[in-house]
Amino acid sequence: MRNEFTELAMQCSYEQLAHALYLKGEMDGYQKVTDKTKWREPVMAQYLGHNAHEKISAGAGKDEYGSDAFDPATGRYAEYKSMALKEKELRNLYEEPKGNKGKTFAPLTVKGVYNGAYKQSALDAYANIDHYFGIFYKERCLKIVRVNTDEVIRQLTENNNKRKVGATTNCNSVTIKLGDTHLYEEAYSV
Repeated sequence: MRNEFTELAMQCSYEQLAHALYLKGEMDGYQKVTDKTKWREPVMAQYLGHNAHEKISAGAGKDEYGSDAFDPATGRYAEYKSMALKEKELRNLYEEPKGNKGKTFAPLTVKGVYNGAYKQSALDAYANIDHYFGIFYKERCLKIVRVNTDEVIRQLTENNNKRKVGATTNCNSVTIKLGDTHLYEEAYSV
């Protein structure tokens, strides 16, 4: 499938493309936009009409703690999580039956990983912001859902309560099946 980026991709090395992405982020005021999935935050913010934070993380005790962006329309902070789909998962995203025999599909499950969400102060911060999960395929944003904050806090709290003493404080995850439409609302879709 050829698009406006195909020729550029064919002419550039991975290093050149990554360096260009780094420089674009730097020009736009983002520190290390290529760190983890930071570059996805400005993408999501643009589609949602938010202002992405320039830094990777706001420290504890700041108003923006636990968030990646600010929504000027609502005056609320927003946390972004994202996932990259594999080819075979597109069918579940688009709710397409499997095969030509009309077999059903399993609605896509989206997952957000909340590293460090193990202290009550972190949970309190997450309880006061909006949560958006972006779904990317070949690094293009296909959909963004706004997950119910109460559900995010419920799952994070439940996971913490099950965590064994001394176990990692990372990888506290929230999962939402797109079939459970009462747990989210669609915020953007191509």
